[in-house]
Amino acid sequence: MRRHCPYCLQLFTPSTYHPDQVVCSQLDCQRRRRTDYHRQKIQTDPAYCAQCKDSQEKWRDLHPEYMRSYRKTRGRPSQRKPSKTHGDERQKLLVELVENNVALDLKACGAKIWLICADDLAKNTFASAQVIVIKMIAREKKQSGL
Repeated sequence: MRRHCPYCLQLFTPSTYHPDQVVCSQLDCQRRRRTDYHRQKIQTDPAYCAQCKDSQEKWRDLHPEYMRSYRKTRGRPSQRKPSKTHGDERQKLLVELVENNVALDLKACGAKIWLICADDLAKNTFASAQVIVIKMIAREKKQSGL
């Protein structure tokens, strides 16, 4: 019995050893499956969440200079100013902004929608989406002397 992979939407045949397989065997799809499982487990299992936080703290204690050297080589996100670009360059700029902003998964919608905001800039992993919504900051119009 063939199934559709929820990530790449391709048909695949489940393994004979794992007949309940839901995701195809492609590396990207398996990586996304593991990432989704990890995120879901952190939200639902307090012991697992505490274990992950403890692991992160141990890593930071072993690598105290990491963020300083990272910021020194790449600069802070607030220091980088996007230039006016067109066409493919705008798409590259969008991808760069997505990689350096916090993204919120709006699960209530049937399609995968990501809302990207400039608040609390932080590097994160961005999953593929069908729709991307970008919060624009309104510019104040200069009032003319009419």
